[in-house]
Amino acid sequence: MSKTIKVDDKVLADIGRGFTVPARPELLLKLQDLMAQNDTDLNEIADTITLDVAISATILKTVNSPLYGLARSISDIKKSVRYLGISGIYSLVTSCLLKQGFSQDSCSVALDEFWQNSSNIANISVFIGKQIKQNISSEKLFTIGLFHDCGIPVMAIKYDHYQHVLDFSLNNPTKTLPEIEEKQYQINHATLGYYVASSWRLPKDICQLILRHHERDFLNYLDNSEMQLAFSILKMAENIAYQHKHFCDCADWHYLQDTILTVLDIDEDQYKDIIEDISEKLI
Repeated sequence: MSKTIKVDDKVLADIGRGFTVPARPELLLKLQDLMAQNDTDLNEIADTITLDVAISATILKTVNSPLYGLARSISDIKKSVRYLGISGIYSLVTSCLLKQGFSQDSCSVALDEFWQNSSNIANISVFIGKQIKQNISSEKLFTIGLFHDCGIPVMAIKYDHYQHVLDFSLNNPTKTLPEIEEKQYQINHATLGYYVASSWRLPKDICQLILRHHERDFLNYLDNSEMQLAFSILKMAENIAYQHKHFCDCADWHYLQDTILTVLDIDEDQYKDIIEDISEKLI
């Protein structure tokens, strides 16, 4: 099985003191408490969500998007909860709250563009998951896709010139973004993302993938684990989103492409079909 990487406690303590990280919202706390009950009440979950008008509106917009492919639109939160299930609605609420946790006023990257890209990757991940023969939950794929780069806005709040590092990374694909960040700041967005995900009590395997999503040797030794399956779907989704925006492959794809196709049990033609099918739904 894929090894687990432990982040040093001192590093986590330094992050807590030195970076602006969104606190776990009260709504998320309430939902986590409700989900921890032995007999979870869907109506109570829906009523709790409905109290937040902005979150409710975002959920309805998302669940009625083309990617869900509903025959008719859903008009209220209770129906959304029944359709998505507990884990599905929880993933959506978490993603909405995450976006609310960052303010453009204090951030040196364009957050609208950043969240649009993250949403694209999350939705592409779900789409890929439905196309392949192996089973993995759409909720997990969506959460990984949305959260995998959540350390980037944390970096961009602390460092005024962080966009320059992102631009440098685009022009120097032999180095991963975390390697470039470590050289510049002695910290990287993957570690910060792990901190955010852990403090929001996301599942441990998702936190690990956020921490390790730039590791180009992650698939060197295949073990048929769900971790490697989720990693492969994420990296393919990243590349499709990058191609859609930049018309070329992202830096990590060159190192991982062949093994990812092996893990997902698809060939080049099937990969091209996925790109064609999803591209028309991307913004």
